[in-house]
Order: sequence, then structure tokens, then C-alpha cells
Amino acid sequence: MNKSKMLNAYKTVNKLKQASQPESDTQSAEPQLYRSDYDEKLIKEYHFAKFQKNLDQIQHNPELTELLEKAEWSDEDVQRLLALFR
Repeated sequence: MNKSKMLNAYKTVNKLKQASQPESDTQSAEPQLYRSDYDEKLIKEYHFAKFQKNLDQIQHNPELTELLEKAEWSDEDVQRLLALFR
């Protein structure tokens, strides 16, 4: 086999790969995380609302504020903090 025939064979193989690639790209593309844009928006709003609720509970919790203002923490304080975050 001479050099030109070998190069032509490689070119042919590359053309075949490029022709079949768009089909495989659509199949191998990552599956969508959400079924629709509406579902994505709804789920993100739900999680943001949960975050806001948790943030509000933490910011307006006098027991937590008292713990955070302490200079020295005991093991009991750490346990109380973990219990508050549950």
C-alpha cells in the first residue's frame, strides 16, 4: 500500500466519523435534569423558599444568638448548637 492510498483511507474514515457524529451527539448528550423549564423554575423557587425559611429561623433564634456570642464553648454548647441545626 502506498502513502497516498493510506492517506485517502484515513480521510475516508474521518469523513465517516464526522457524518455519524451528529447522531451519536444527540444520543450521548447529557439527559436533562428537569423535565421542562417550568419544572426547573418551580423546583428552584421551592429550594430558595426553604433556604429563606431556614435563614429566617437561624437569624431570629435567641438561643442560637446566645451561643454564638459566647467566647468559650463547652461540649454541651456544641451539642446544643448541633441540635439547633437539626
